[in-house]
Amino acid sequence: MKKSLYLLLLALTAFCAGSCIYDFNPDLKGQAGYLVVEGDILIGDYTNITVRRSQSLQDDEAAPIVSVSRAYVEGSDGTVYGNGGPWGIDTRNASPSQEYRLVLEIESRKYVSNWAPVMQTAAIDSVAWTISSDSETMTVDVSASGEGSRYYRWTVEQTWEYHAAFQASHYFVPANSVLKDVVVERDTVAMFENGENIYWCWNSETVPDLMMASTVESSENRIIRHPLFEMDRYEQRCMYLYSMLLTQEGISEEAWRYYEAMRKNSTDVGGLFSPEPSEMRGNIYNADDLSELVLGYISVVAPQKQRVFIDMTNFGRMPRDAFDTEPVYVEKDNWRRRYRDGWRVYALHTDQSPGTGRETEADYEFDWLPARCVDCLRQGGVKTRPDYWPNDHK
Repeated sequence: MKKSLYLLLLALTAFCAGSCIYDFNPDLKGQAGYLVVEGDILIGDYTNITVRRSQSLQDDEAAPIVSVSRAYVEGSDGTVYGNGGPWGIDTRNASPSQEYRLVLEIESRKYVSNWAPVMQTAAIDSVAWTISSDSETMTVDVSASGEGSRYYRWTVEQTWEYHAAFQASHYFVPANSVLKDVVVERDTVAMFENGENIYWCWNSETVPDLMMASTVESSENRIIRHPLFEMDRYEQRCMYLYSMLLTQEGISEEAWRYYEAMRKNSTDVGGLFSPEPSEMRGNIYNADDLSELVLGYISVVAPQKQRVFIDMTNFGRMPRDAFDTEPVYVEKDNWRRRYRDGWRVYALHTDQSPGTGRETEADYEFDWLPARCVDCLRQGGVKTRPDYWPNDHK
Protein backbone atom coordinates (compact mmCIF):
# COMPACT_ATOMS: atom_id res chain seq x y z
CA MET A 1 0.00 0.00 0.00
CA LYS A 2 1.53 3.23 -1.19
CA LYS A 3 -0.13 5.55 1.31
CA SER A 4 2.08 8.61 1.89
CA LEU A 5 5.25 7.51 0.07
CA TYR A 6 5.02 10.35 -2.42
CA LEU A 7 4.84 12.98 0.30
CA LEU A 8 7.57 11.28 2.31
CA LEU A 9 9.93 11.36 -0.66
CA LEU A 10 8.99 14.93 -1.53
CA ALA A 11 9.68 16.03 2.03
CA LEU A 12 13.00 14.22 2.05
CA THR A 13 14.23 15.55 -1.26
CA ALA A 14 13.26 19.10 -0.31
CA PHE A 15 15.64 18.88 2.65
CA CYS A 16 18.28 17.11 0.59
CA ALA A 17 18.62 20.28 -1.46
CA GLY A 18 20.35 21.90 1.51
CA SER A 19 20.10 19.63 4.51
CA CYS A 20 19.18 16.11 5.60
CA ILE A 21 15.84 14.98 6.95
CA TYR A 22 16.89 15.05 10.61
CA ASP A 23 19.99 16.88 11.84
CA PHE A 24 21.58 19.40 9.51
CA ASN A 25 24.52 17.86 7.70
CA PRO A 26 25.79 19.45 4.48
CA ASP A 27 27.66 16.23 3.64
CA LEU A 28 24.27 14.60 2.89
CA LYS A 29 23.39 17.21 0.29
CA GLY A 30 21.66 15.62 -2.71
CA GLN A 31 21.87 12.06 -1.41
CA ALA A 32 19.05 9.52 -1.55
CA GLY A 33 18.73 5.90 -0.49
CA TYR A 34 17.23 6.32 2.96
CA LEU A 35 14.91 3.58 4.17
CA VAL A 36 11.20 4.49 3.90
CA VAL A 37 8.80 2.27 5.86
CA GLU A 38 5.09 2.63 5.10
CA GLY A 39 2.05 1.08 6.68
CA ASP A 40 0.44 0.65 10.08
CA ILE A 41 -0.21 -2.25 12.42
CA LEU A 42 -3.93 -2.92 11.91
CA ILE A 43 -5.62 -4.71 14.79
CA GLY A 44 -8.50 -6.85 13.55
CA ASP A 45 -7.18 -6.83 9.99
CA TYR A 46 -4.13 -7.75 7.92
CA THR A 47 -1.05 -5.58 8.37
CA ASN A 48 0.70 -4.61 5.14
CA ILE A 49 4.10 -2.92 5.23
CA THR A 50 6.04 -1.57 2.26
CA VAL A 51 9.76 -0.77 2.46
CA ARG A 52 11.45 1.37 -0.20
CA ARG A 53 14.49 3.56 -0.71
CA SER A 54 14.06 7.30 -1.03
CA GLN A 55 15.05 9.02 -4.25
CA SER A 56 16.17 12.47 -5.29
CA LEU A 57 14.01 14.83 -7.32
CA GLN A 58 16.21 14.14 -10.35
CA ASP A 59 15.31 10.43 -10.40
CA ASP A 60 12.30 9.74 -12.63
CA GLU A 61 12.06 6.00 -11.94
CA ALA A 62 9.77 4.45 -9.34
CA ALA A 63 11.24 4.13 -5.85
CA PRO A 64 12.80 0.66 -5.56
CA ILE A 65 11.19 -1.88 -3.24
CA VAL A 66 13.55 -3.17 -0.54
CA SER A 67 13.74 -6.90 0.08
CA VAL A 68 12.79 -7.77 3.68
CA SER A 69 14.14 -11.10 4.91
CA ARG A 70 11.83 -11.23 7.93
CA ALA A 71 8.94 -9.16 9.22
CA TYR A 72 6.62 -9.60 12.17
CA VAL A 73 4.48 -7.76 14.70
CA GLU A 74 5.37 -8.33 18.34
CA GLY A 75 2.85 -7.97 21.16
CA SER A 76 3.73 -6.84 24.68
CA ASP A 77 2.53 -10.23 25.94
CA GLY A 78 5.22 -11.93 23.81
CA THR A 79 2.92 -13.05 20.99
CA VAL A 80 4.46 -12.85 17.52
CA TYR A 81 2.27 -12.28 14.45
CA GLY A 82 3.76 -13.24 11.10
CA ASN A 83 7.28 -14.40 10.49
CA GLY A 84 7.77 -14.02 6.77
CA GLY A 85 7.42 -11.08 4.43
CA PRO A 86 6.01 -7.66 5.36
CA TRP A 87 2.84 -8.04 3.30
CA GLY A 88 -0.22 -9.74 4.74
CA ILE A 89 0.83 -10.10 8.39
CA ASP A 90 -2.21 -11.62 10.08
CA THR A 91 -3.11 -9.39 13.03
CA ARG A 92 -6.85 -10.08 12.82
CA ASN A 93 -6.92 -11.77 16.22
CA ALA A 94 -4.49 -9.45 18.00
CA SER A 95 -5.86 -8.23 21.34
CA PRO A 96 -6.69 -4.50 21.53
CA SER A 97 -5.51 -4.47 25.18
CA GLN A 98 -1.82 -5.05 24.34
CA GLU A 99 0.93 -2.81 23.00
CA TYR A 100 2.65 -3.66 19.72
CA ARG A 101 5.69 -2.92 17.63
CA LEU A 102 6.88 -3.77 14.12
CA VAL A 103 10.14 -5.68 13.61
CA LEU A 104 11.93 -5.83 10.24
CA GLU A 105 15.12 -7.65 9.34
CA ILE A 106 16.78 -6.13 6.28
CA GLU A 107 20.29 -6.96 5.07
CA SER A 108 21.33 -8.34 8.49
CA ARG A 109 20.00 -5.21 10.18
CA LYS A 110 17.11 -5.07 12.63
CA TYR A 111 14.62 -2.22 12.45
CA VAL A 112 11.93 -1.74 15.10
CA SER A 113 9.17 0.72 15.80
CA ASN A 114 8.40 2.10 19.24
CA TRP A 115 5.97 0.18 21.42
CA ALA A 116 2.52 1.70 21.09
CA PRO A 117 -0.99 0.99 22.42
CA VAL A 118 -3.93 0.38 20.11
CA MET A 119 -5.70 3.59 19.09
CA GLN A 120 -9.45 3.18 18.74
CA THR A 121 -11.20 4.69 15.73
CA ALA A 122 -14.59 6.41 15.57
CA ALA A 123 -17.18 4.94 13.20
CA ILE A 124 -17.57 6.02 9.59
CA ASP A 125 -21.02 7.59 9.32
CA SER A 126 -21.04 8.18 5.57
CA VAL A 127 -18.99 8.67 2.43
CA ALA A 128 -20.45 11.16 -0.04
CA TRP A 129 -19.45 13.07 -3.15
CA THR A 130 -20.32 16.42 -4.70
CA ILE A 131 -20.00 17.57 -8.30
CA SER A 132 -18.87 21.17 -8.75
CA SER A 133 -21.22 23.79 -10.20
CA ASP A 134 -19.32 23.76 -13.50
CA SER A 135 -19.46 19.93 -13.62
CA GLU A 136 -15.69 19.74 -14.00
CA THR A 137 -14.66 18.19 -10.68
CA MET A 138 -15.99 15.79 -8.06
CA THR A 139 -15.08 16.03 -4.36
CA VAL A 140 -15.28 12.97 -2.10
CA ASP A 141 -15.92 13.60 1.59
CA VAL A 142 -16.40 11.62 4.81
CA SER A 143 -18.44 11.99 7.98
CA ALA A 144 -17.54 10.20 11.24
CA SER A 145 -18.40 10.22 14.92
CA GLY A 146 -18.23 8.18 18.11
CA GLU A 147 -15.69 6.92 20.60
CA GLY A 148 -12.07 6.95 19.50
CA SER A 149 -9.08 9.16 18.89
CA ARG A 150 -9.72 12.78 17.98
CA TYR A 151 -6.92 12.63 15.40
CA TYR A 152 -7.98 11.10 12.09
CA ARG A 153 -6.09 9.82 9.08
CA TRP A 154 -7.59 8.29 5.95
CA THR A 155 -6.19 6.15 3.17
CA VAL A 156 -8.05 5.18 0.01
CA GLU A 157 -7.54 2.18 -2.26
CA GLN A 158 -9.40 2.94 -5.47
CA THR A 159 -10.38 0.72 -8.38
CA TRP A 160 -12.24 1.74 -11.50
CA GLU A 161 -13.69 0.18 -14.61
CA TYR A 162 -13.13 1.89 -17.94
CA HIS A 163 -13.34 0.99 -21.59
CA ALA A 164 -11.69 1.76 -24.91
CA ALA A 165 -13.07 4.48 -27.15
CA PHE A 166 -14.28 1.90 -29.70
CA GLN A 167 -15.34 -1.70 -29.15
CA ALA A 168 -13.55 -4.01 -31.57
CA SER A 169 -15.52 -7.02 -32.75
CA HIS A 170 -12.53 -8.80 -34.35
CA TYR A 171 -8.79 -9.19 -33.94
CA PHE A 172 -5.83 -9.93 -36.21
CA VAL A 173 -4.19 -13.37 -36.15
CA PRO A 174 -0.75 -13.51 -37.86
CA ALA A 175 0.20 -16.52 -39.94
CA ASN A 176 1.70 -19.43 -37.98
CA SER A 177 -0.22 -18.42 -34.83
CA VAL A 178 -2.49 -20.81 -32.95
CA LEU A 179 -6.21 -20.13 -33.32
CA LYS A 180 -8.64 -22.49 -31.57
CA ASP A 181 -5.90 -25.12 -31.21
CA VAL A 182 -5.06 -24.93 -34.91
CA VAL A 183 -2.00 -23.30 -36.49
CA VAL A 184 -3.21 -20.85 -39.15
CA GLU A 185 -1.27 -20.85 -42.40
CA ARG A 186 -2.01 -17.29 -43.44
CA ASP A 187 -2.78 -13.94 -41.87
CA THR A 188 -6.39 -13.94 -40.81
CA VAL A 189 -8.97 -12.19 -38.66
CA ALA A 190 -11.08 -13.80 -35.93
CA MET A 191 -14.09 -12.65 -33.92
CA PHE A 192 -13.90 -12.04 -30.16
CA GLU A 193 -15.93 -14.71 -28.34
CA ASN A 194 -16.90 -15.70 -24.79
CA GLY A 195 -16.12 -12.35 -23.26
CA GLU A 196 -12.64 -12.21 -24.76
CA ASN A 197 -12.26 -8.58 -25.74
CA ILE A 198 -10.03 -5.58 -25.34
CA TYR A 199 -12.83 -3.16 -24.52
CA TRP A 200 -13.42 -3.47 -20.73
CA CYS A 201 -10.50 -3.02 -18.30
CA TRP A 202 -9.86 -2.26 -14.64
CA ASN A 203 -7.20 -0.11 -13.03
CA SER A 204 -6.31 0.64 -9.43
CA GLU A 205 -4.05 2.74 -7.22
CA THR A 206 -4.02 4.38 -3.82
CA VAL A 207 -4.85 8.06 -3.43
CA PRO A 208 -1.43 9.68 -2.81
CA ASP A 209 -2.80 12.62 -0.81
CA LEU A 210 -2.13 12.85 2.92
CA MET A 211 -5.68 13.05 4.29
CA MET A 212 -6.11 14.06 7.95
CA ALA A 213 -8.38 15.96 10.30
CA SER A 214 -8.70 16.64 14.01
CA THR A 215 -11.59 17.35 16.40
CA VAL A 216 -9.50 18.44 19.39
CA GLU A 217 -10.88 21.96 19.11
CA SER A 218 -14.49 20.75 18.98
CA SER A 219 -16.83 19.96 21.84
CA GLU A 220 -17.59 16.52 20.40
CA ASN A 221 -15.72 13.94 18.36
CA ARG A 222 -17.60 14.45 15.11
CA ILE A 223 -16.44 14.94 11.51
CA ILE A 224 -19.06 16.35 9.11
CA ARG A 225 -18.45 16.01 5.35
CA HIS A 226 -14.71 16.53 5.55
CA PRO A 227 -13.30 16.73 1.98
CA LEU A 228 -10.79 13.98 1.23
CA PHE A 229 -9.73 14.34 -2.40
CA GLU A 230 -10.90 15.64 -5.76
CA MET A 231 -11.29 14.08 -9.20
CA ASP A 232 -11.35 15.73 -12.61
CA ARG A 233 -14.11 14.57 -14.96
CA TYR A 234 -11.58 13.93 -17.75
CA GLU A 235 -9.60 11.41 -15.73
CA GLN A 236 -9.74 7.75 -16.69
CA ARG A 237 -11.16 6.81 -13.28
CA CYS A 238 -14.23 8.95 -13.99
CA MET A 239 -15.18 7.16 -17.20
CA TYR A 240 -17.56 4.41 -16.11
CA LEU A 241 -17.71 2.79 -12.63
CA TYR A 242 -15.51 3.78 -9.69
CA SER A 243 -14.99 2.08 -6.33
CA MET A 244 -13.05 3.17 -3.27
CA LEU A 245 -12.15 1.30 -0.10
CA LEU A 246 -11.83 3.94 2.59
CA THR A 247 -9.75 3.12 5.66
CA GLN A 248 -10.22 5.46 8.62
CA GLU A 249 -7.64 5.39 11.40
CA GLY A 250 -7.61 7.04 14.79
CA ILE A 251 -3.98 7.99 15.37
CA SER A 252 -2.00 9.37 18.30
CA GLU A 253 -1.10 13.01 18.82
CA GLU A 254 2.55 12.12 18.14
CA ALA A 255 1.64 10.54 14.81
CA TRP A 256 -0.48 13.58 13.98
CA ARG A 257 2.44 15.93 14.63
CA TYR A 258 4.69 13.80 12.44
CA TYR A 259 2.31 13.85 9.47
CA GLU A 260 1.55 17.53 9.94
CA ALA A 261 5.26 18.32 9.78
CA MET A 262 5.55 16.20 6.66
CA ARG A 263 2.56 17.89 5.03
CA LYS A 264 3.81 21.40 5.83
CA ASN A 265 7.25 20.58 4.51
CA SER A 266 5.79 19.12 1.33
CA THR A 267 3.66 22.23 0.82
CA ASP A 268 6.44 24.70 1.55
CA VAL A 269 9.10 22.64 -0.29
CA GLY A 270 11.81 23.71 2.09
CA GLY A 271 10.67 27.33 2.44
CA LEU A 272 11.67 29.80 5.13
CA PHE A 273 8.96 28.68 7.54
CA SER A 274 9.21 24.92 6.89
CA PRO A 275 9.53 22.59 9.90
CA GLU A 276 12.99 21.96 11.21
CA PRO A 277 14.53 18.63 10.08
CA SER A 278 14.38 17.29 13.65
CA GLU A 279 10.57 17.59 13.55
CA MET A 280 10.43 14.97 10.77
CA ARG A 281 11.75 12.11 12.91
CA GLY A 282 9.41 9.12 12.92
CA ASN A 283 9.15 6.22 15.34
CA ILE A 284 11.07 3.47 13.54
CA TYR A 285 14.83 3.05 13.83
CA ASN A 286 17.83 0.78 13.34
CA ALA A 287 18.14 -1.10 16.65
CA ASP A 288 21.93 -1.32 16.29
CA ASP A 289 22.64 2.09 14.77
CA LEU A 290 20.46 4.94 15.99
CA SER A 291 22.29 7.39 13.72
CA GLU A 292 20.81 5.83 10.56
CA LEU A 293 18.07 7.93 9.03
CA VAL A 294 14.83 5.98 8.67
CA LEU A 295 11.61 7.58 7.40
CA GLY A 296 8.14 6.55 8.44
CA TYR A 297 5.72 6.36 11.35
CA ILE A 298 4.13 3.09 12.43
CA SER A 299 0.80 3.52 14.20
CA VAL A 300 -1.12 0.75 15.95
CA VAL A 301 -4.79 1.19 15.15
CA ALA A 302 -8.16 -0.54 15.10
CA PRO A 303 -9.34 0.84 11.74
CA GLN A 304 -12.80 1.36 10.29
CA LYS A 305 -13.38 0.51 6.63
CA GLN A 306 -16.10 1.16 4.09
CA ARG A 307 -16.34 0.40 0.36
CA VAL A 308 -18.48 2.55 -1.92
CA PHE A 309 -19.25 2.51 -5.65
CA ILE A 310 -19.87 5.61 -7.76
CA ASP A 311 -21.58 5.46 -11.15
CA MET A 312 -19.57 7.87 -13.29
CA THR A 313 -21.57 7.55 -16.50
CA ASN A 314 -23.33 10.90 -15.96
CA PHE A 315 -20.19 12.72 -14.85
CA GLY A 316 -17.15 11.31 -16.65
CA ARG A 317 -15.95 12.18 -20.13
CA MET A 318 -17.26 10.53 -23.25
CA PRO A 319 -14.30 8.43 -24.40
CA ARG A 320 -14.69 9.13 -28.12
CA ASP A 321 -14.19 12.82 -27.48
CA ALA A 322 -10.56 12.05 -26.58
CA PHE A 323 -9.75 10.80 -30.08
CA ASP A 324 -9.98 12.58 -33.39
CA THR A 325 -9.75 9.33 -35.32
CA GLU A 326 -12.03 7.53 -37.74
CA PRO A 327 -11.86 3.84 -38.71
CA VAL A 328 -9.74 3.18 -41.79
CA TYR A 329 -10.33 0.46 -44.35
CA VAL A 330 -7.19 -1.64 -44.79
CA GLU A 331 -6.52 -3.99 -47.70
CA LYS A 332 -5.67 -7.53 -46.70
CA ASP A 333 -2.15 -7.26 -48.11
CA ASN A 334 -1.48 -4.45 -45.64
CA TRP A 335 -2.85 -6.10 -42.49
CA ARG A 336 0.52 -7.23 -41.17
CA ARG A 337 2.17 -3.86 -41.77
CA ARG A 338 -0.67 -2.01 -40.07
CA TYR A 339 -0.49 -4.41 -37.12
CA ARG A 340 3.26 -3.81 -36.72
CA ASP A 341 2.62 -0.05 -36.88
CA GLY A 342 0.36 -0.30 -33.84
CA TRP A 343 -3.04 -0.56 -35.49
CA ARG A 344 -5.72 -3.09 -34.61
CA VAL A 345 -8.76 -4.57 -36.35
CA TYR A 346 -11.92 -2.71 -35.44
CA ALA A 347 -14.87 -4.31 -37.28
CA LEU A 348 -16.21 -5.52 -40.59
CA HIS A 349 -16.06 -2.86 -43.27
CA THR A 350 -19.47 -1.21 -43.58
CA ASP A 351 -19.82 -2.32 -47.21
CA GLN A 352 -19.45 -5.95 -46.16
CA SER A 353 -21.70 -8.18 -44.09
CA PRO A 354 -21.77 -11.88 -43.14
CA GLY A 355 -23.76 -14.23 -45.33
CA THR A 356 -22.42 -13.04 -48.67
CA GLY A 357 -21.30 -16.55 -49.58
CA ARG A 358 -17.66 -15.97 -48.88
CA GLU A 359 -15.85 -19.07 -47.66
CA THR A 360 -14.48 -17.73 -44.37
CA GLU A 361 -14.74 -14.61 -42.27
CA ALA A 362 -11.07 -13.96 -43.03
CA ASP A 363 -12.10 -13.07 -46.58
CA TYR A 364 -14.22 -10.15 -45.44
CA GLU A 365 -12.94 -6.59 -45.56
CA PHE A 366 -12.15 -4.85 -42.25
CA ASP A 367 -11.73 -1.38 -40.82
CA TRP A 368 -8.81 -0.70 -38.48
CA LEU A 369 -8.00 1.85 -35.76
CA PRO A 370 -4.90 2.78 -33.73
CA ALA A 371 -4.49 0.36 -30.82
CA ARG A 372 -5.02 3.15 -28.28
CA CYS A 373 -8.58 3.56 -29.58
CA VAL A 374 -9.70 -0.06 -29.26
CA ASP A 375 -7.35 -1.73 -26.75
CA CYS A 376 -8.08 -0.80 -23.13
CA LEU A 377 -4.84 -2.49 -22.05
CA ARG A 378 -2.94 0.31 -23.78
CA GLN A 379 -4.24 2.66 -21.09
CA GLY A 380 -2.49 0.88 -18.22
CA GLY A 381 -5.24 -1.38 -16.92
CA VAL A 382 -5.78 -5.13 -16.72
CA LYS A 383 -8.48 -7.54 -17.88
CA THR A 384 -8.98 -9.08 -14.43
CA ARG A 385 -12.36 -8.07 -13.02
CA PRO A 386 -12.26 -7.79 -9.17
CA ASP A 387 -14.26 -10.44 -7.34
CA TYR A 388 -16.33 -7.78 -5.59
CA TRP A 389 -17.28 -5.96 -8.80
CA PRO A 390 -21.07 -5.62 -9.16
CA ASN A 391 -21.47 -6.19 -12.92
CA ASP A 392 -20.59 -9.10 -15.19
CA HIS A 393 -18.35 -7.35 -17.69
CA LYS A 394 -15.31 -9.37 -18.75
